[in-house]
Amino acid sequence: MKLKKLELTGFKSFSEKSSIEFPAGVSAVVGPNGCGKSNIVDALRWVMGEQSIKQLRGKTMEDVIFSGSNGKPPLNMAEVRLTLLNDNGTAPEELKDFTEIMLTRRLYRSGESGYFINKQPCRLKDIHNIFLGSGLGTKSYSIIQQGNIGAITEAGPEERRFFIEEAAGVTRYKNRKKEALSKVQTTRQNLLRINDIIDEVRKQVAGLKHQVKKAEIYNNYQKSVRELDILISLANFDDYSHQISQTEALLKDFNDTDIEHTSKIKKLDAAVEDIKFQLSQKEQEISEQKSQKFEMQRNTDRIENDLKHLRREMENLSSEATRLEAASKEIEEKNKNIIAEITQVETQNAKLKGNITDVESGLEQERSASQKIRNQLSELTKKLENYKTHLMELVAKEARYKNIYQNAASNKENITRRLKIIDEEEVKAKKKLKEVQKYSIKAKEHLKKLKLEIDDLNERIEIKQKELEHKNKELGKKVKIVQIIELEKNTLKSKFNALKKMADNFEWYKDGVKAIMKKYLNRETTNSSIENKGIIGLMADIIEPEASFETAVEAVLGESLQYIMVKDQKTGLDAINYLQSNGGGRSGFIPVSSIKNIEHNLPENSNTQKSLLQHISVKPGFEKIAEAFLKNVIVTTNIEEAVKISKNNAKWQTIVTKNGDIISPQGIMIGGSKGNLSGILAKKQELKELEEQIKKINKKIESTSLNKKELESEVRLIESDLQKLIENKNKSIQNKSEAEKRLYKANEDEKYAQRHLEITSLEQEHLMGEDIDINEEMVRHNKELAEITNEVETAQHKVTETSERISSASDEMENFNQRMMDLKLKLTALNAGIENNDNTLK
Repeated sequence: MKLKKLELTGFKSFSEKSSIEFPAGVSAVVGPNGCGKSNIVDALRWVMGEQSIKQLRGKTMEDVIFSGSNGKPPLNMAEVRLTLLNDNGTAPEELKDFTEIMLTRRLYRSGESGYFINKQPCRLKDIHNIFLGSGLGTKSYSIIQQGNIGAITEAGPEERRFFIEEAAGVTRYKNRKKEALSKVQTTRQNLLRINDIIDEVRKQVAGLKHQVKKAEIYNNYQKSVRELDILISLANFDDYSHQISQTEALLKDFNDTDIEHTSKIKKLDAAVEDIKFQLSQKEQEISEQKSQKFEMQRNTDRIENDLKHLRREMENLSSEATRLEAASKEIEEKNKNIIAEITQVETQNAKLKGNITDVESGLEQERSASQKIRNQLSELTKKLENYKTHLMELVAKEARYKNIYQNAASNKENITRRLKIIDEEEVKAKKKLKEVQKYSIKAKEHLKKLKLEIDDLNERIEIKQKELEHKNKELGKKVKIVQIIELEKNTLKSKFNALKKMADNFEWYKDGVKAIMKKYLNRETTNSSIENKGIIGLMADIIEPEASFETAVEAVLGESLQYIMVKDQKTGLDAINYLQSNGGGRSGFIPVSSIKNIEHNLPENSNTQKSLLQHISVKPGFEKIAEAFLKNVIVTTNIEEAVKISKNNAKWQTIVTKNGDIISPQGIMIGGSKGNLSGILAKKQELKELEEQIKKINKKIESTSLNKKELESEVRLIESDLQKLIENKNKSIQNKSEAEKRLYKANEDEKYAQRHLEITSLEQEHLMGEDIDINEEMVRHNKELAEITNEVETAQHKVTETSERISSASDEMENFNQRMMDLKLKLTALNAGIENNDNTLK
C-alpha cells in the first residue's frame, strides 16, 4: 500500500481544509520553521490510530484541534483523511477488492470521536488491522520523527524484533494468534464457569422438580379457575345484557325527558328574564320606599324630640301651676271684687262663644267637605298610581319587546353579513379546492415522473454496477496476473543474478582459469607480466551451441572449454609463469596466432550432414579455432546410432551423442551420467535464455500493466459515472421524498378545502334557517309590539285623565283650605277677643 493523499481540517495549525498529494516516488515536504511540517507527520500518526498524546507532541487529545489565531476563531472539530493505494493487494481480505482505501479520524471538543474506513464507521482495531504486516503503522519503522533515529539505533532486542517482524509482514498473524489465544483463554475460563454453573444447576434440579410439581398443580387450579370464571361470566352475561337493554330504554326515556326539559328550560329562561326585569323594577320601588321610610323615620324622630320638649314644658307648667294656686288664693279676694266685671265680661264672652260656635260649625262643615275631597283625591291618587304602575309595566314590556325586536334585527343584520361573508368564503373555498386539486394532479404527475426516473436510474446503476463488478474482476485478474508475472520475473531475475554473479566470478572454472581471468579483469598490479599482453577470452565465450546440443559440445571439448585464448604463445607462457609463481593452479591457453588448420582426407561417405559445427554459432573471427576443435566431430541422437556410424566410417571422426556419449576415432567409448560434465555451456545457454525470458516478461508486464492501467481508468470512469448516477438517484430520491411530502400536503390541503367547503355550506344552510326563524320572530314580535303600544297609549290616556281629575280636585281642595283658613282666622280673632275679656276679668 502507498500513500496517495492526506486531507486535514482543523488539525493543529491547519484551520482550513488542506489537501496534500503524494505522487509516485519520493515526496518531500519543504517549508520554513513553524509552517506545520511536523504536524503532517502527526496527522499521519493520528489517522493511523495513535493514542499516545506524547507522540503527537501535546498534553491532551484536545490539543490536536485548531485552537485559534489572530483573526481566526478556534474550531470545535479536527478531521484527518488518509487515502491509500491498494496496488499490491496487501490489504485485509475484506478490503482487497478496493483500489483505494480512505481512512478518516474525527475528534470533537466535547470528547466525541469516530473512525471511518471508506466513509463507513469502524473500530480502532479495524484501523490497526489494515496496517499489520504492511510496514506502516504508528509504531513501525515507517514513521521516524525528530530525535527518533537514535531511539531506533539504540532499540533493545524486543523492539528490533518488532521492526523485523513488521518488515517481514508477520505482525498481522502474530496479532491474530494473540487474539486467538486470548479467545481460547476466555473460552477456557467460560468453560470453567459453565461447569460451575452446571454443578450449581444440578444442585438446584431437585428443588426445581418439586417446584415444577407445585407449578403443575397451580396450573391445574388456574385452569379450573379460568373455566369457572368463564361459566360465571356466561351466567352474568345474560343478566348484564338484560340490564343493558333496560339501561338503554331508560336512557332513551331520559333523552326524551331531556328534550322536554330543555324546551321547558328555554321557556323558564324567558320567564326568568321577565322576572329579572320585574325584580329590577321592584328593587327600584323598594329603593324609593326605603327613601320614604327614611324620611318618615326622620320625621318621627323630630316629633319625638318635640314631644320630649313639650313634656319638659308640661313639668315646668305643673310647677308653675302649683305656684299659681298659691297665688290664686291670695288673689281670690281680689276676684271677688272683680266678679262684677267678670260677669260683664262673661256676658260678652257668651256672645263671642256663640259666634265661635257658629264659626266652628262652619269650619266643621268645611272640614267634612274637605275630607270628602281628600278621600276622592286619595282614591284618584291610588288609581293614578295603579295606572302609572300598569303604564310602567307596559312601557317595560314595550321596551323589552323593542329590545327583542332590535336584537332580532341586529341578529338579522349579523346573519346577513355572515351570509355575505360565507358566500365569499364559499367562492374562495371552491377556488382554493380547484387550485389544490390542480396542484395535487401536478404533484402526482411529478411524483410519477420521479419514480420512473428513479427506476431508470436504478436500472442504469445496476448495469453500471454489473459493468463495474465485471471490470473489477478483470482488473483483479490483471492485478493477479501482474503479481504472478512479477513473482515469476523476480524468480527469474534472482536465478539470472545468481548465474550472472557465478559467471562474473568464474565459479564454473578451475582455479588457474579463475586466477588469470580475475587478474586480467581487475588489473591488480601495473607491473604484471600479463597485463595488456593479449588475454582475449575463454573458449566457452566464442561458441554458442543450439539448444539440446550443449551436452554434446561439452562432452567433446571437455576441459578445453575452460582454455584461455591468448594473442600468441608468449602471452600464454607469461600466464603459465604467473600461475607457477603464485600457486594459482593450472590452465590451458590457446594462442590464436599459432592455431593451424587441421585437414583430414575424409572418405566420401563421411557424415558431414551430421557435423557438430552445423549446430554451433561461432563468434566472428574465431572460426579457425572452432574448426580446430570440432571440424571432425559428428553428432547423433543416441549411442546405438553412433556405434553404427563408427563401424561404417569412424577412422578420422569423433562421434558424440546429444547425451554426451563419445566414440573416438580410435573406437574408444566414453559415456555415463552427465554429473561429471562442467555444464558451462548449458549454464551460459540458461543465462541467455533467462535474459530473453526476463525481456519477454518485462514486455509482458509492460503490456499487462498498460492493460491494467486502461482497466483502472475504465473502472475509475465507471465509478465516476456510477457515483454520478448514485448522486442523481439520491437527489431524485430526495426530490421524490419532497414530492411525496408536497403530494401529502396537497392531499391534506384538498381534504381541508373540501371540509372547509362542506362546513361553509352547512354554516350557510344554518344561517339561512336562522334568518327564516328570525324573520318569523320579528313578525311575531312586531305584532305583539303593536298591541303593547296600543295598550300603552290607552294607559297613558287614563293616566292623563286621572291626572286632570286630580288636578281639579286639588284646586277645589285649595279653595276649601282657603275658606278654612279664613274661618280659622275668624275663630282666632274671636278667641283673642275672649282672651282679652279674660285678661280684663283678671
